[in-house]
Amino acid sequence: MFSTNYVRRKDYGTASPQDEFIVSLLRHHIEEILPTYAKSSSLNPRALDVGCGSQPFRKNLEILGYTYTSIDAEQNPENSVDVVCRIDQPLPSEAIANGTFDFILCTEVMEHVVDWNMAFSNFSQLLTPEGRLFITCPYFYPLHEEPYDFWRATPYTLQHFGNKFGLKILYQVNAGDGWDVLGTLLGSIYSEPKSHSLGDRILSKVISLCQKVVLKLLLARFLQRFAHLKGKLYLANIVVFEK
Repeated sequence: MFSTNYVRRKDYGTASPQDEFIVSLLRHHIEEILPTYAKSSSLNPRALDVGCGSQPFRKNLEILGYTYTSIDAEQNPENSVDVVCRIDQPLPSEAIANGTFDFILCTEVMEHVVDWNMAFSNFSQLLTPEGRLFITCPYFYPLHEEPYDFWRATPYTLQHFGNKFGLKILYQVNAGDGWDVLGTLLGSIYSEPKSHSLGDRILSKVISLCQKVVLKLLLARFLQRFAHLKGKLYLANIVVFEK
């Protein structure tokens, strides 16, 4: 186990300007995907929330009829984490004793997981036959929850580990366009003059003002109405696997 001092999300809302684009994007995809891919034919379906934090999606899963179980690397302030363990270490007996699960949710966790081989091995062990694993993790996003921020996965990373552990992909999308990337970048940087000279200080203020104006326009979805900003950068990986 390891300890952190970051704030856990009680809901999936934004906490800073750098969150404004990725959080709304992920919330939209998660709320759209869960009713489609988290349906289970089991009489008493069971869901596992890995890296649950303060469990912002617990109600979504319970509404779908799941019995909810949670795992996290540390206990949350509400003391509602069922099993305290890291998903990239051998599972403790209480995790295995809970049995297997029809659905596993792991959202914005894998960038903080060191050993993906162990994590995916555990996912496979914890899933029922035909059980599903829903993962989201960032591709473009600032360092966060430091020093426990290790990876930025590509789509091929997720395909590789899924194939390695017998999980086939049912759904995969690279979420977020160039505007979302630009907005996330502008929301996470600031300008400082390189020297105390008047010219540098004036230019730094101009740059800062331009940054704020463009960010405000992006947050209002104004620029996005007139053009697509295309390229190979995107914000988040969203994947549904099936065992």
